[in-house]
Amino acid sequence: MSSSFVFSAHGDPHQTAKKPPDLHQSKPSFRDKLLGPSQEIPLRYKEDMIEKKLVRIELENGNRLLPKIHLEPQVFQELCTPWRDALVVKLLGKNLGYNTMKDRLQKVWKLQGGFEIMDNDNGFYMVKFDHAADKEKVITGGPWLIYDHCLAVSHWSPDFASPNAKVEHTVVWVRFPGLNMVYYDESFLLAMASAIGRPIKVDNNTLKVERGRFARVCVEVDLTVPVVGKIWVNGHWYKVQYEGLHLICTNCGCYGHLGRNCSHPTSMPAVVQSQQQHSNGQPNNKQLITRDWEVVLSHTLREGNSCADVLAKMGAVANTPLVTTSTPPRTLAKPLFEDANGVIFTRE
Repeated sequence: MSSSFVFSAHGDPHQTAKKPPDLHQSKPSFRDKLLGPSQEIPLRYKEDMIEKKLVRIELENGNRLLPKIHLEPQVFQELCTPWRDALVVKLLGKNLGYNTMKDRLQKVWKLQGGFEIMDNDNGFYMVKFDHAADKEKVITGGPWLIYDHCLAVSHWSPDFASPNAKVEHTVVWVRFPGLNMVYYDESFLLAMASAIGRPIKVDNNTLKVERGRFARVCVEVDLTVPVVGKIWVNGHWYKVQYEGLHLICTNCGCYGHLGRNCSHPTSMPAVVQSQQQHSNGQPNNKQLITRDWEVVLSHTLREGNSCADVLAKMGAVANTPLVTTSTPPRTLAKPLFEDANGVIFTRE
């Protein structure tokens, strides 16, 4: 009569032998860390789950190439038990390798004990901590930034599957540039930030009024809806900036894609559109600047850019707000030639 087989990496389980001294203790695996020192690793016996009707295979529309695996709920709960204490983290908008990710987490978190991470693909990492206090620090001590990108942190869930997982909520630092100093009050800032998401805390420098360029509030934002781009306070509009979120569409305001890849129709408020467009609907400079590119404005004397000066004068006398041309106008030929030959002009 054969007994049930127990997987073991130490040879025959029925053979008893004196265990030699462990001179070189092996490094604990991620699963060992996950279970923790106070828990015993439960042994799972090798068994035929299909024969015992614990697992059932179903073919989608009878297609052998589309198998669907069904698992009994009780077995699924047993498989989930070792993983319930793990955290799942993802760096938004940037992918890092295993070693780089762990190194940056160590420098950012600055924990008392150790931790282990496991790459779960698609930028998701599962994390297990040696101390419960370190886990609590990671959950409550954010937002965390790595290479100026926001790190999303969440408790592991049995429904987690990295191929389909999406970060729908995250905690970020929100800035209000140029906010009137009279509003640097904790209660008011938390109330104001509630218009953006769920306020969590106010930055210490803001509370102490040590930095006046912007007020800074920690907010949990919903990434499935357009983010708030500006806020009105007592007769003035103030911009809203999100630290570590770089993939915010300038067209629809949603996170996760850029304006040039937006599939949504323009949803800009009519008031903003009227300010950014001419009467015939053509975009002006202010609207062009807000699009998905980096714009740097610098002042140059007309002698330093004579070609632009000529075009500006042509536009001033044109009958339409926007003039397009496939070839340089005749009046631009001389400035172009002089510019190409490096002719230097001095202002009188």
